[in-house]
Amino acid sequence: MQVFEDGKKSLTGFVWEVATPDDYKVRTLEQKTGVSNLLARLMVERDITPETLETFLHPTLKNDLPNPNTLKDMEKAAQRVALAIMFNEPIGIMGDYDVDGATSTATLKMFLESLGVRVFAFIPDREDGYGPNAKKMVEYKEKGCTVVLTLDCGTTAYEAIEAGTKTGLDVIILDHHNAESKLPNAYAIVNAKRLDEPVDHPCHHLAAVGVTFLFVVALNAELRKQGFYQTRPEPDLKQYLDLVAFGTVCDVVRLRGVNRLLVQAGLREMRQGRNKGLLALCQRVQINTPVQTYHLGYILGPRINACGRIGQSDLGMQLLSCSDPVKTAVLAEELESLNAIRRQIEADVMLQAMEQVESETQKHPFLVVKGENWHQGVVGIVAGRLKDRYNLPVFALSIEGDEVKGSSRSVAGIDIGTIIMNALTKGLITRGGGHPMAAGFSLRVDQLDGFVQYLEEIITPEALKDNPTSLQADALVDIGGITLDLVSQLEPLEPYGEGNPEPKFIIPNARLVYVNLLKNGHVICNFTGANGQRVNAIAFKVADTEMGTALLAGMNQKFHLLGTLKKDTWNGKTKIQIQLQDVMQA
Repeated sequence: MQVFEDGKKSLTGFVWEVATPDDYKVRTLEQKTGVSNLLARLMVERDITPETLETFLHPTLKNDLPNPNTLKDMEKAAQRVALAIMFNEPIGIMGDYDVDGATSTATLKMFLESLGVRVFAFIPDREDGYGPNAKKMVEYKEKGCTVVLTLDCGTTAYEAIEAGTKTGLDVIILDHHNAESKLPNAYAIVNAKRLDEPVDHPCHHLAAVGVTFLFVVALNAELRKQGFYQTRPEPDLKQYLDLVAFGTVCDVVRLRGVNRLLVQAGLREMRQGRNKGLLALCQRVQINTPVQTYHLGYILGPRINACGRIGQSDLGMQLLSCSDPVKTAVLAEELESLNAIRRQIEADVMLQAMEQVESETQKHPFLVVKGENWHQGVVGIVAGRLKDRYNLPVFALSIEGDEVKGSSRSVAGIDIGTIIMNALTKGLITRGGGHPMAAGFSLRVDQLDGFVQYLEEIITPEALKDNPTSLQADALVDIGGITLDLVSQLEPLEPYGEGNPEPKFIIPNARLVYVNLLKNGHVICNFTGANGQRVNAIAFKVADTEMGTALLAGMNQKFHLLGTLKKDTWNGKTKIQIQLQDVMQA
């Protein structure tokens, strides 16, 4: 990496660095594959070689989808559910209330119903708590179910799983959350993060919807083996890949290997418009261009999450599994309304949290913010916003009587999922689970001081030494070099996401010639370069930051810009827009 401007700090407090990939590797990739120099540089930065290039660019389901039965308990689970289907037994499903849970539940529900199975699908409201529900287990048994599947949850739900097993249910867990050495007393547990699974398993980074899709593949194969399709057509499993892509992107898992394959194939499927719920949601938010990962993560995802945060949690699952165009339009409108309410609640909680952070005198290498009866549905979003603003791990807590429910977001170098699981093992919290970058947990008010003390012992300045204090760009480009051709060269790298970040560029010495404040705190700008070429730019939600203040007061000043390049089509004309991530005064 090469430091930009001798280590001068940006308006957000970061030093910028520019990648310096190995020239020999770049030339080799160019010569052996024929890709452009820019694309070769970007691929070398992502550890792509001539030997792995084809698989990276053009993975196929036939060649690159792993055999589902390489996952422990997968074959056992598929055989048990196939038996239930062939004996016409109703099947229960319990999912999580986020996008990953909603897409997982909708995928399995639609597949089973296409085979004539009577399905009971349940997604708990936040007041019911995360994960499987012991009361619902009993209810499913009374409805005649012999099998219940938990999706995107269940790996640490010992009591609820035990309750289901004791009622005579065969409980099958399809999950991707971190596991403990002790596993629940379930009939089958399919989770690549089981401690007895190899850490290099190709499915290790799957979202729950990816695990669910592999289960559908395994179940379909088992039904074929049992002769189930001799009297009926076999379903086309590709029709579910749009939901697989949706859940995978929104759960921010690593978009390499199997996940990249599933998202790439899912985006192609999504553009066919077969899922009427997704189509209705795209129409409601006026997505008129081919859907990209950006739309999934930042436009569609928040609408599905909104119902799980502040409304009826299963509305998103209902939408995604519905084929009635009238009902899907109504559900899409309801989700849009809930999302508007969510934004207002979030803004109120964020303001209170910011006041706490700015008035805090005792500084830690992490942030803890808390409030009485903060809405549980937005504390995770607030934690994420604070993490982005301060580049520190954040724990946002809602105190309700004697109970505290929290959500945390982390930074590079701090595995928050493991920290929360260890706190649970030590008895410092009552429930918890998550990923390296995000986790949820509950505890009693009388445990709060001990929990914070534990965080002080674990999250030290030394532990944060690997947390980057710099922003890394892929290349420098002059405004005059920002063309449609340049952006087109980047397209083979899509879909972007965790593990395959969208290329970032530094654009030096850009003069600000127009600036305006939009709603929601966005700032829109025009910049020109030495040759007079003008380029549009936008910075999202920065109005109340130092960066936003500098831009709004910076007419005719020069800035160095750091951001990504997007095609912006309006009224049939396509231009380039810089989506700003950081700004430095020139």
